[in-house]
Amino acid sequence: MSSRFPLFRKRDLLIFLLAAVLAGAGFLQWLPKSGAPVAVIEQDGKEIRRVELSSIPQPETLVLDGEISVTILLEPGQVSIIHSDCPDQICVNTGTLTRPGQSAVCLPARVSVRIVGENNSGIDGMTG
Repeated sequence: MSSRFPLFRKRDLLIFLLAAVLAGAGFLQWLPKSGAPVAVIEQDGKEIRRVELSSIPQPETLVLDGEISVTILLEPGQVSIIHSDCPDQICVNTGTLTRPGQSAVCLPARVSVRIVGENNSGIDGMTG
């Protein structure tokens, strides 16, 4: 018994394929992109240094003098504030920054360290 209305028509298949391609493109957007993370170090709102973290051959310290002294440790693939003369030490307790989107700020010294790069995960915050 033949039907006048087949289950799938050619245009139905075309619409299905178009939807699959769009879904695949949306999925690819979530995959990590290549791009080396870059540490951006600022003091008093001015960029002091920009360092590609993958190009650091050995650990290097950077001392930012001012009313409050801050010491930053640049290592292959990571950066951290290891010393500050500020009273609360929040910037030191932030720990090691390894991924784009992470940052450490010393408000009393007006120093910020952040990592930028192409592979931002889109996550605003994290715990643990």
